[in-house]
Amino acid sequence: MNNNVLPSKRRNSSIELLRIISMVMIMFYHFAIHGHFDFATASVSVSRLWLNFISMGGKIGVDLFVLISGYYLISDTKSLNFKKILKLWGQVFFYSVVIYVLTCAFGISQFSFTDLIKCIFPITFSQWWFASTYFVLYFLHPFINKFLCSISKKAYQSLLLLLIVFWSVIPTLTATKFESNSLLWFMLLYAISGYIKLYGLNPKIKNNQYVIIFAVVSILTYLSGIAITVAGVKFKSVASHFTYFYNQEKINVLIICVSLFMIFINLKMNYHKWINIIASASFGVYLIHDDNFLRTFIWKDLFNVSSFEGSAVVIPYSIAVIITLYAVCTAIDLIRQKVVEKPYLIIVDKLSQPVCNKVKKVTDCIKKIVF
Repeated sequence: MNNNVLPSKRRNSSIELLRIISMVMIMFYHFAIHGHFDFATASVSVSRLWLNFISMGGKIGVDLFVLISGYYLISDTKSLNFKKILKLWGQVFFYSVVIYVLTCAFGISQFSFTDLIKCIFPITFSQWWFASTYFVLYFLHPFINKFLCSISKKAYQSLLLLLIVFWSVIPTLTATKFESNSLLWFMLLYAISGYIKLYGLNPKIKNNQYVIIFAVVSILTYLSGIAITVAGVKFKSVASHFTYFYNQEKINVLIICVSLFMIFINLKMNYHKWINIIASASFGVYLIHDDNFLRTFIWKDLFNVSSFEGSAVVIPYSIAVIITLYAVCTAIDLIRQKVVEKPYLIIVDKLSQPVCNKVKKVTDCIKKIVF
């Protein structure tokens, strides 16, 4: 979900717009799943249909973020850029520590030494699962790129088909992850968008056809959730499984993501400065609103979203909440970029090369001992 470790050249505004839309979908998803709604006993109503709808977008948004990263990074076959790694780590560390200190100071959370240690090492202790997984992916991406760029186009296609069967088709049909996890799934998404960047998809498929594919599969996916919800009225044991076909590894979700990604790739949008500026804060929006110590406060105490369960008012209320929350979090991160990140990167510039040299010496020594 990170947008700050991408190349600094001016980015495609259509892709950056997709980044913003993806984060909005993720926030709506968090509204539904963290809002303390009782999905197991809720009846079929307008509010329930809306909550089902916004729940569908969360994992789509996550997959799109990784697709965007792969599209930008696939051409980078150089060694690791420690400045960009430290930039990513610095942002995660900043929000982890600052939010924890503030929530403790205002009585939102209780201080504990264990929690403090976890906040000081947020990547290691997976304070945000996406940030930790993406951090590892970013470390691996130069090696992944060298491999993907070295194999033939046909071999690349065969690899993608094989992995899609193992990690998407089989999990869809069997309800079990087949020898997979979040990192491996991210690597598959990365490889898919890398292929799109290097070779493109079938040129015979036009953008309006991608729109049709996206619309049809999205509707079918949504209806699957409705069907499970209706069945759950009679069979309570299945009521909470309405998101089965909404999960990120499901083949229908993958089709939705790739088709939507292609729609925005093919858009002929001019550069829009403010779209790119707002998109640059999207990772910060994620870190703020989905922080472990702030999450319950936002959805339960601040906005009390579950109070609208069973009421159609939840529709305009959720829209107002997400717009407000997105605007506030964006403003906070843009301020952080100016006030905190700029001086931090000046220090990183001065120290990164000496640190890299020392790290290289250590790794060279380890290589000599081990290999």
